[in-house]
Amino acid sequence: MEIAEAIKKRRTIHIFSKKSVPSEVIQKSIVAANQAPCHRRTFPWRFTNIGIKKRELLYQLQLTLKFGDTSIDESSLKKIKEKMLNPSHLLIATQVCTDNQAQKLEDYAACACAIQNLSLSLVADDVGCKWSTGKITKDPNTYQIAQINSSEEEIIGFIWIGYGNEPPLINRPLISTIYRERD
Repeated sequence: MEIAEAIKKRRTIHIFSKKSVPSEVIQKSIVAANQAPCHRRTFPWRFTNIGIKKRELLYQLQLTLKFGDTSIDESSLKKIKEKMLNPSHLLIATQVCTDNQAQKLEDYAACACAIQNLSLSLVADDVGCKWSTGKITKDPNTYQIAQINSSEEEIIGFIWIGYGNEPPLINRPLISTIYRERD
């Protein structure tokens, strides 16, 4: 697939089937992620592949975070369960911690590039993904479940990977509204 086609085809998938993505496709996407540019060659990105047992724990944590002690209707329960357990894979994307604020911003940009490379690699293999954040990505229990040391790495998102229905195209801004030439 040509790179321009992959860029145009890449979309955030919201509903995944239970069909499994081959591990070779995941490994190929990690190799692509690792080719991202990064300032000062810090290579700040890390990806942790979370198995189904730990995803079950994250599902329970998500229920607690979203509903607390209140009762949950079956429809909401099913929707969250499918969101957490249907995608073939869950990668937790993290950024290596630094106290240098300028470096932290540069490293986040590098991690975003790595995630975009990962996404484009997946779409080239007809696999979808979704980068998500929220309360669960900041919760200390998530770090514990994923066995990620929060003093060394910061979770910057969950990358859900799998097969699903491609959402409709979105209306993007006209190029004339985002691009300028100055003499």
